[in-house]
Amino acid sequence: MSPPKIELREVTRANVAAVVRLQTKPEQSRFVATNANSLAEAYVQPDRAWPRAICADGDPVGFLMLDLVGPDHPEAPDGRASYFLWRLMVDAIHQGRGYGRAAMGSVFEHVRGLPDGVALKTSYVPGDGCPEPFYRKLGFEPTGVVEDGEVELRLAL
Repeated sequence: MSPPKIELREVTRANVAAVVRLQTKPEQSRFVATNANSLAEAYVQPDRAWPRAICADGDPVGFLMLDLVGPDHPEAPDGRASYFLWRLMVDAIHQGRGYGRAAMGSVFEHVRGLPDGVALKTSYVPGDGCPEPFYRKLGFEPTGVVEDGEVELRLAL
């Protein structure tokens, strides 16, 4: 079966309300911030945050946000790029259709096109229903870093 067709679209005045309405399943809510909180974080960190609506047939079905610290960014560790998946969520009614996996494929392409885009990190909070199995299936591996209860993963691109 071929992956679903999705687009990563900028969050705009036209789609922000639909993006904010997206919600995970109730039991998943402890693993990811709300989209409203994520968009607020993006607003105050425009030099780093890359928020995008995951759209299928033009409609938002999920949301993701990257932390893009390029090699020329003042916070770049040792002048090296650092790319991190801050948020990924697919709306409860759209889960299980491959949208998350398809979105991650687009993220991988995007990061590979950035300066020093050779790796992507993310993290998760352990617990029943956490996204660890999803990330591990994509090839992410633990880095050994655990910060504030979140386990860091890394994928070489």
